Amino acid sequence: MIDYVAIGRKIRMYRNQSQITQSDLAEKLNVSAKYISAIERGVSKVSLIRLDEIANLLNVKIVDLLADSDTTKSYYGEVELIELTKNWSTKQKSILIDVISSLNKNKYML
Repeated sequence: MIDYVAIGRKIRMYRNQSQITQSDLAEKLNVSAKYISAIERGVSKVSLIRLDEIANLLNVKIVDLLADSDTTKSYYGEVELIELTKNWSTKQKSILIDVISSLNKNKYML
């Protein structure tokens, strides 16, 4: 199953990295900023054609937006985690490792 929330998070991440506002992206796509917001929140399911247009405007490949969006795969979310944490400090990574370790020890809580 496709996780449109994950796709939206990636669009937001790459849009922010490109320093493009939702309004700017919307204008280039000839859509409303509300529509871009809905896509980024996973409320609106984006078509492949629109996703390709977004990828081109953000100078990324469509596969970058689709990577890890299949919730049935064991690698779900791995690329996004790496991308989100690549510029983190050692301290931030250490805290994340502690949180993950704690979650692994307490699987019954999930």
